Amino acid sequence: MKKGHRTMRYDDSIEDSRKHLRLALEQIGKLGLPTNPMNYCIWYDYATGKNGPLNAAIDDHLKNHGSFSESTSRQFFDQYIAGRAETVTTLVREELKKVFAEIIAAIKNTNQHFSQSENNLETINESIAASLSEADVEMIVNQIKQEIQILEATSGSFKEQLQQATREIDQLKVKMARYRNEALKDPLTRIDNRRGFDKKLKAAMGKAKADGDALCLVMADIDHFKQVNDTHGHLVGDNVLRMVAATINDSIKGKDLVARIGGEEFAILLPDTPVEGAIKLADNMRRSFEGLDLKKKNTGESLGKITLSFGVTTYRENEPSEDLVNRADEALYQSKKEGRNKVTSL
Repeated sequence: MKKGHRTMRYDDSIEDSRKHLRLALEQIGKLGLPTNPMNYCIWYDYATGKNGPLNAAIDDHLKNHGSFSESTSRQFFDQYIAGRAETVTTLVREELKKVFAEIIAAIKNTNQHFSQSENNLETINESIAASLSEADVEMIVNQIKQEIQILEATSGSFKEQLQQATREIDQLKVKMARYRNEALKDPLTRIDNRRGFDKKLKAAMGKAKADGDALCLVMADIDHFKQVNDTHGHLVGDNVLRMVAATINDSIKGKDLVARIGGEEFAILLPDTPVEGAIKLADNMRRSFEGLDLKKKNTGESLGKITLSFGVTTYRENEPSEDLVNRADEALYQSKKEGRNKVTSL
């Protein structure tokens, strides 16, 4: 099973389950979240303490933001509970079972018709005597023609059913591709999520190692994002996240990639880019955000300055991905430590 995912199995005692339920509902109420199955599942899991990655992510998020939005709930549910790869497998399996059931039913139905026609033709054959009248011959010919028509109709129906099954399988392949793509996307910003980033980082590092090309990683974090949520609410905060994702996405090109890998943290992967180019790109983005004057659509109220801090690093041959990511995080931390709205490279 992939890191961050687990199958939901509960073997709590009645007493423990009641305690977990009470704690879950208390947290949902405290954070002002809807009492829906997704939130219940998140906070029940949190109350059990059995899903370490989920609890760590929630604790870290609450420490930095102090609140939860529906988009955060969805992100955490997808990342730490749902195991979307398992969900996709289940959906595909059920649809395949349906298609195969239709094919098997068509084969059985066709075999029944063939068997019946075989029996009828044997009966006709046995009725052919040495001396037949003209009327008998005409009747036998009509019977044979009738069986041939039945067989042709059965074959045609079977062919249509197989063609329909082929169409359904083709549609299933399209769905599978869409499910795979959705599993790699952040539901709020529609850019890649952490899973998508990890997958493409691995591929980019493999190519950089094989070809000797440069590869840079930039970490970006929205400064004082908690204040945006606290002052203007989570809906505005979500819109800021969408705006930041879209702005970064518009600033990169070609094989470059931006992913949302945490609450307000973004990773920017830059293949075939020297560190000087990555630093310049990061600083250009920093200046772009610094110059924005964001306002609420409905009231025109200013949101104040939205700035980002950046950490830049470059891939070193044969190093594991964890070292690359940790070094970019450390550079980001230095930018935060030195006053934010900065670019630091390591």
